[in-house]
Amino acid sequence: MSLAYTPLWAQDMTAGRGWVVVALVTFAAWRPFWLAIGAWFFGALMYLSLYVQALGVAVPIALLSALPYIGTVAVLVLISRDARRIRLHRPAMLGVPFQARG
Repeated sequence: MSLAYTPLWAQDMTAGRGWVVVALVTFAAWRPFWLAIGAWFFGALMYLSLYVQALGVAVPIALLSALPYIGTVAVLVLISRDARRIRLHRPAMLGVPFQARG
């Protein structure tokens, strides 16, 4: 992020994009191909908000800036309808505390 948006590190530079990543992992259900598709989709939403602003379309800037997050919520709502799909592909030890043996 510090290389793409600003030339230096700044407080709160991620601006909530970490939640987009969490949604991306959930959307992909831990499968690399779907992770790449989802990353492209969320990246396209972020780019689209900047592109529409540059075109000068009469849409509030706050709505355009929120577009990636609105897309994130929409994707999470759509995939949460099928809990079996998410359970089917999750790692077997997800949520199990690590206990060293020996």
